[in-house]
Amino acid sequence: MSTPPDVVDGVAISVTDDGIARIAISRPERMNALDGIASARIVAALREWADDDAIRVVVIDGAGGAFCTGADVVGIASTSLSQPEGLTDEQARDIIGGGTELARAVRAVRAPVIASVDGPAAGIGASLAVAADLVYATQRSYFLLAFINIGLMPDGGASMLFAAALGRARANEMALLGEKLSATDAFDAGLINRVVDDRAELDDLVTTVAGKLAKRSPQAVRLTKSALDAHTLAGLSAALDRELSGQATLLLTDEFQAAIAAFAGKSKR
Repeated sequence: MSTPPDVVDGVAISVTDDGIARIAISRPERMNALDGIASARIVAALREWADDDAIRVVVIDGAGGAFCTGADVVGIASTSLSQPEGLTDEQARDIIGGGTELARAVRAVRAPVIASVDGPAAGIGASLAVAADLVYATQRSYFLLAFINIGLMPDGGASMLFAAALGRARANEMALLGEKLSATDAFDAGLINRVVDDRAELDDLVTTVAGKLAKRSPQAVRLTKSALDAHTLAGLSAALDRELSGQATLLLTDEFQAAIAAFAGKSKR
């Protein structure tokens, strides 16, 4: 058995000899919600692998029973509430910019990216999962665009990624109502590739798929991925720009400030 990679800043990163790179989010105390430091570590790894011919496939996973429950709202609340006048426009753009760069970094990897989802994938966590090329999940998992519930809008490419996979009606329902989509419903709707019973089966499936991809012609795989992206994700960059602008505006509103204050109050109880 190989030695598990060390967790640094809430993220474990490893690469096997056969070119399978893995990122595991490990912040169990926050249900794998991402703060700026953890996001930056993931982005740095993805950028390092983006054009590396030795990387055949990338797996993004969440440890401890959750994939990722979004941005660390407690951290945002701490920054916002520590300032009597709230966030500045620059701070708002920096906060949202982390999610934007995360999505860009995932899509910039020329090798295929697999999301291994066990448990909730919410907010930017849902965006991160669906930004992958292949998404596998356990029965207990769900996807949630929770942004609207605290006065925000989808980011990390979600406004396009979910619409592209689900269609306009279902994506509108998720984004405007902020309701969960179970893994089974996500599979039936075409958002994810497969649903399995439990974590053990998920690990076996992802290991098998990653192994298959690692043995394929890397040039053929990368050119195939690029061709598919050109057809299905041509508008992603523009979507990310719109989200960054809109979300930065919403972070400065009274509605968001009230929602974040209420959340911070609950988290202290």
